[in-house]
Formats: sequence, C-alpha cells, structure tokens
Amino acid sequence: MTYIERFQNAIRTILAWTMTLVTLLITIDVIYSLAKYLLTPPLDLQINELLNFFGSILLVLIGVELLETFKNYKQDKTFNVLIALLVALIAISRKVIIMEIEGDPNEMELIGLSALIIALSLGYYLVNRSGSIKEK
Repeated sequence: MTYIERFQNAIRTILAWTMTLVTLLITIDVIYSLAKYLLTPPLDLQINELLNFFGSILLVLIGVELLETFKNYKQDKTFNVLIALLVALIAISRKVIIMEIEGDPNEMELIGLSALIIALSLGYYLVNRSGSIKEK
C-alpha cells in the first residue's frame, strides 16, 4: 500500500468517524427535543416546531445514508449511485419542509426545486430499474 493510499484511507476513516459523531449528536438532539416537548405541559406544539422536528429527523436519515455510503466505499471501493440519489432526495425533501418555516419562497426557487425533485426521482427510477433488469 502506497503512502497516498494510506493517506486516503486515513481521511476516509476520519470522515466516517466525524459523520458518525455528528449523526449521533443530531439523534440525541432529536430525542431530547421530543422528550422536552412531551414532558413540558401543555402539549402545545406549533407548526414551526413540528416542521423543525421533521427536518431534524430527515437530517438524521441523511447522516445514516451517508454513513452507509462511507462504509460501502471503504469496503468495496464502489460508490452506490442509488444511495447518493436517495440522500439527495431526502435533502431536497428536508429543504421543502424547512421552506415553510423560512417564509414564502419565490417562484423561481419553487420551479428549481421542482425540477430537481423530478430529475432526482427519474434518475433514481432509471438506476433502480437498470439494476433490477441486470439481476434477471
């Protein structure tokens, strides 16, 4: 193994552990926030609080999927396009949910996000379909 390969492996390992720590911290924050809302009377959740909570849950899912990508790349030296597309779709979904909190988006932003969602969904469908065709 060359020095460059060792360096690349070290960087991948550091990034994977950093992503693990960040995902763990976000998960703890989600659990803490939920417990705080449930244990503090009255149970008066506002729509903004719920949207923040759902955005945080999607952020945890993004972290988990990115960890899966790191793991697969480290083991097999392959990059799973389906996982990358899924992470992108989750991230865009989170953006759409959080847009409600930030206020009214402009039309161009909505058109751009719509086009991105359609493109990512179509890409996911085509890659998934080509994989299932190859398995037959």
